[in-house]
Amino acid sequence: MKDLKKRAEDLKKDLKAMYKNLTTALDTPAGNALQLAAEDVLIEPIDKMILVIDHISDTLNEVKGKGYYKDVFDKFEQLNQNIKFN
Repeated sequence: MKDLKKRAEDLKKDLKAMYKNLTTALDTPAGNALQLAAEDVLIEPIDKMILVIDHISDTLNEVKGKGYYKDVFDKFEQLNQNIKFN
């Protein structure tokens, strides 16, 4: 989840830079409108996706550390380690 969040944040940063460069090149009212549209259409959903990733990560961390599911996650991690070494 940490990697997914990092990738989403990197995507957001790259899109902001891309649209900043584009609107700088289009220093017109249309370029300004494009920048506003980019915030609403592309950046806002990424921000929401990052919030969802955080929530899922927090929930998984809580579930992973308690009761029955702890054993499931421990065995899953063990299986992943075995696969990586084979």
